[in-house]
Amino acid sequence: MTEPSKHTGNARDRDPDLANAEIALKRAARRAREKARKSGVPVVIMKDGKITEEHDKDDAHTDH
Repeated sequence: MTEPSKHTGNARDRDPDLANAEIALKRAARRAREKARKSGVPVVIMKDGKITEEHDKDDAHTDH
């Protein structure tokens, strides 16, 4: 049998590609939210294990 990996720290510490991927994903999320805000549509996200719509905070006081 193989022994479990003895790496310490998180995956980003071991693999710089994972750190870059996280940066890219966060940038993509910001851009998606900005496009949704400009278009006046919500962003669909998963929060607390449930799929929900995230509405623009500036638009929260208006009815659509």
